[in-house]
Amino acid sequence: MQRPRGTLAAANITKHHAAQLVLSEVTLVVPPGSRIGLVGPNGAGKSTLLRILAGLEEPDAGTVEREPKLAERHAAALDRFLALGGEDLDARAGTVCAELGLDAPLDAPLGALSGGEAARAKLTAVLLARFDVFLLDEPTNDLDFAGLDRLERFVLNLPGSVVVVSHDRDFLDRTVERVVELDEWTHQAAELAGGWSQYEHTRAQALQRQTAAYGAYEGEKARLEGQLRRMQQWEERGYGQGRKKKKTKDVKKAIGGRIERLGAVEKPYEPWELRLQLTPQTRSGDIVVRLERAVVERGPFGIGPLDLELSRADRLAIVGPNGSGKTTLLDAILGRLPLAAGTRVLGPGVVLGEVAQQRNELAEGPLLQTFTKAAGVNEEAARTLLAKFGLGADHVLRDGGSLSPGERTRALIALLAARGVNCLVLDEPTNHLDIAAIEELERALDGYPGTVLLVTHDRRFLAGFRATRTLELPGSPARSVRAGAR
Repeated sequence: MQRPRGTLAAANITKHHAAQLVLSEVTLVVPPGSRIGLVGPNGAGKSTLLRILAGLEEPDAGTVEREPKLAERHAAALDRFLALGGEDLDARAGTVCAELGLDAPLDAPLGALSGGEAARAKLTAVLLARFDVFLLDEPTNDLDFAGLDRLERFVLNLPGSVVVVSHDRDFLDRTVERVVELDEWTHQAAELAGGWSQYEHTRAQALQRQTAAYGAYEGEKARLEGQLRRMQQWEERGYGQGRKKKKTKDVKKAIGGRIERLGAVEKPYEPWELRLQLTPQTRSGDIVVRLERAVVERGPFGIGPLDLELSRADRLAIVGPNGSGKTTLLDAILGRLPLAAGTRVLGPGVVLGEVAQQRNELAEGPLLQTFTKAAGVNEEAARTLLAKFGLGADHVLRDGGSLSPGERTRALIALLAARGVNCLVLDEPTNHLDIAAIEELERALDGYPGTVLLVTHDRRFLAGFRATRTLELPGSPARSVRAGAR
């Protein structure tokens, strides 16, 4: 007989990493069947909270209760066996792999799979399991559009509860019923009902009300304090003697009482915000890059022959399933991968800048040193620019490889700004960025006058990109494809 699913409850969780406070008295209750989105800026403690909920890390203070509290050894062992798939694991594995579009052999090493295949393999393992609570940390990374659709159906149809960390706004809108935000400054949690859009709307309304209340409070306080100052000035000039002096004193006392009774209204919290500005230093020629009868090959995989011409200010979106060759094509356009046939022509005055999917460009050595060299600026200018992208003194002296993927992404975007590139090549730029940084990148690209080549599986980011042209790669690694641009 199956035991009833219980509730996961974390109460007053406090956690430090070294001397740095990460979580402060965070409480989160996960009822059976709930769908909770955990959001917040990079470094706010989202992954740490998931690990504490999972029992992989211990909090410094607070408790995590997982029901049932006690179990006999045999029951616990049986539950573990069933949770990992049970006796029907082999029978269900093929069906689940097909549902998630995983074609790789089940005995293939995970390191031999592409990013999309590895992501689907991990989801397959979760789907085959039978747990009461599923904790998912950025599950949309490396998934193509079909994979995202499958993931959404998977999350919605799971019998257990789900707590998911994600920067994909469409995914959050479609899958969660509650949003919990971790604040990077207070290190505490705030919770609202609904998906991401409803959360944004509710938060904006609350900020508007708080701003209006604070403005009214400050205005009335300033008006009353102005009256007091004027009366004080009259007294200093000798006005209001005798009876008038007593009356003036009474009025001043009354005004002071009114100020005290106003009731202080807290100033709306104004967190640090990323402000991206991407401005080309020079203008490229009318033709940015041209591929003529180009064939691109990487191992057994090939694209082409392909004709593609990009003009100044074109905004090209390259789309296609995982394994269709999007990154391979970008490598050919950048000149990093020689063509197997055909020609590549780079236009005059073109300054290319790239955010690669692996984010490795600044990974070797201290960030300040590698950034200064790559950007061609002095250390003072490098520190100033990196600080604008949220990378302060505690980041710039660290080895680039030790930074989080989100921090490395911001460093690379800062490098593009320093170089003043007039042709941006962005391969999954939203991976590992928090939602605030993604929205700021959207604003920066919206005003960017240069040429942009974009590969992304973030549906809302792609819609806001306003591509002037789309190149669709429908192929798979098993065969060559002829791509068509429109």
